Amino acid sequence: PPAPPPEREHASALSLLAMLQREGRFVDFLQENVAAFSDAEVGAAARIVHEGCRKVVNQYLTLQPVLPQSEGDRVTVPAGFDAQRTRLTGNVAGQPPHNGTLRHHGWVTTEVKFPSVSPAMDPRVLAPAEVELA
Repeated sequence: PPAPPPEREHASALSLLAMLQREGRFVDFLQENVAAFSDAEVGAAARIVHEGCRKVVNQYLTLQPVLPQSEGDRVTVPAGFDAQRTRLTGNVAGQPPHNGTLRHHGWVTTEVKFPSVSPAMDPRVLAPAEVELA
């Protein structure tokens, strides 16, 4: 069968982006030129975006750190480590095991609970235009 159009192939991702927009105004925030606003104004907006987007992520995704240690802890990266899960930075030389400081514990999705995307819906529409009638 022919490949679906990109908007259908990526409907789940577009649906997630639409949910982030609906709950946290994520797309609005990213499309806004925040350079003209004070740090306090950007901070106030970021709190709203954070709250809504966190709600969506927690509702539809289960996330866990890739490494259980705390950031700043010393860790050993063993031979045969998964380079998709662990990125080495700094002075990378020689063969593992490598010892270093955990700068970011990473994230892995352990469960996805997206709703089905109706074929009747256009997944490209992240947020409809809103027109208030008088």
